[in-house]
Amino acid sequence: MDPSDAPSKRASVATGDSNITEDTDANNGKSNGPFHYPPAFLLRIPKSDLHVHLDGSIRITTLIDLAREHDVSLPSYDPEELKQMVFPETYASLNDYLRGFGYITTVLRTPAALERAAYEVATDAFDVGVRYLELRFAPQLHAIPGQFSIEEVICSVNRGLERAVAEADELDLLSGDSDDGTIDCSHEARAKMERLSKGPHPYHPEAPPHHYGIIACAMRFFLPVFSPYYEAFWEVHKGEDPHRVFGLASVALVTAVNNLRRKGKCCHGCDCGQCNDCIFANSGAGNNGDEGGNESVGECNPTANGHRGKEHDHDYILPVVAIDIAGAESGYPASDHREAFDLAHQSFLNKTVHAGEAYGPESIYESITDLHAERIGHGCNLFNWHVIGEGEGRGGRSKSSREKEELSDDEKRAYIENLVRYLGTMRTCIEVCLSSNLQTMPELEGDLRNHPARKMIEEGLAVTFCTDNGLVSHTDMVKELTLAAEAFELSPGQMRNLVFNGFKRSFQAKRYRAKREYNRKIISYYKKVERQFGLGGYGSDYGDDHRYTTTTDE
Repeated sequence: MDPSDAPSKRASVATGDSNITEDTDANNGKSNGPFHYPPAFLLRIPKSDLHVHLDGSIRITTLIDLAREHDVSLPSYDPEELKQMVFPETYASLNDYLRGFGYITTVLRTPAALERAAYEVATDAFDVGVRYLELRFAPQLHAIPGQFSIEEVICSVNRGLERAVAEADELDLLSGDSDDGTIDCSHEARAKMERLSKGPHPYHPEAPPHHYGIIACAMRFFLPVFSPYYEAFWEVHKGEDPHRVFGLASVALVTAVNNLRRKGKCCHGCDCGQCNDCIFANSGAGNNGDEGGNESVGECNPTANGHRGKEHDHDYILPVVAIDIAGAESGYPASDHREAFDLAHQSFLNKTVHAGEAYGPESIYESITDLHAERIGHGCNLFNWHVIGEGEGRGGRSKSSREKEELSDDEKRAYIENLVRYLGTMRTCIEVCLSSNLQTMPELEGDLRNHPARKMIEEGLAVTFCTDNGLVSHTDMVKELTLAAEAFELSPGQMRNLVFNGFKRSFQAKRYRAKREYNRKIISYYKKVERQFGLGGYGSDYGDDHRYTTTTDE
């Protein structure tokens, strides 16, 4: 190591009372090591979480409560024992990682259970400073034919998310020093703020409001035992090619989502007279069959408290913002779901795809070419040219896999280079989930410095950090950013830009100009927090690190 490259002293950031420090060069003051961000800073900055699964992020106490309520057998009903037995810190494989989801989905098949789970997952995210959340789940794992439809599943989750947003915005208002009790907020919000005020929290009256989107997941692969819906679906399509059945189920999901989006919203159960096309028969509102529900959506505001300025954003249009596919990649190619994603594409429904997590770079390529993916979930195998051609396609070795297996090493490297160039040019965002990957990728050897996100950032790709599964991976967004900062030695400029990426690559259910205005508020507030922690003079919006940069393109 060249002595000139070594940090010669430790220096505190000059302004404010921050305890953030950096390694600096005695000659020119440039950063030669990682900044050390205090938890309070990472808590306060506005964050997004674009890749978070409802089932994998449920509170373990809620899982136990619902299991008892619905007579579902668990290995243990003690939270700590259940964590050790089903949700340990490490897993032997991705399949082992997914084992606990069977318990969770079984207890989430009623409106009340889904609303509670969604509310709690969103509340937990907002409590660590997430301002925009995209919650994903597979409605067909929760639906029960003839009892609990896909539409009702989505609306139950929406009610929980809407309630969490209203409460979080109330907490922002209550966090001001000037509150004299005149602010119109709920008793629950006041009680919670009293608890939060005993320690650091992210709520602030000048912070941008909270928002959310819903992502409906289809499954690459499923069996009848996965859920009552899938059991009935297999019965209807008995004798058909399994891969065709997988694709048809995805088409059914997109069709249900599009029908719900055309209605414009779920009914809030109010008596304002504006809620047409109610999903729930007992809501008390009329259903006149009018497909023009979007016209009156902005006039119905039954939960106005805390929704600061949202009546102008058309946020009461049901925010189902995207479709996704999840599940086993090897042997279950993206092409099975081409018809469904074509339908989504034609309907202006955004697309994100789990790809490159347990399969080679071809899975990422196929997600783009077959499924019109605008974001990629995980993408960990993006740079692994040596595994090209090794995956299984439909029913075994696919023609494309055999052809790619015959490529020379130089041709495989060129394939990766072209794929990376395309992702960068199109600003296809990669949703990176560090804690989750540590649990399922033995090749990392427990060291995130080996994670491909480092190279993704070096290549200037659009990257955002996400939690994936709060319960299963024992994480939240503060932890994810802490891990990223330490593993990749992120400077303040890089941290800022990576956080901005999440908002700019989000699928917010807003008019585009409203999204841009919201993002500007996020940027402005983020920089205000930086200044409060003495980071205002460090880094540009285009990265300042001596090794690699990030971008904040729009």
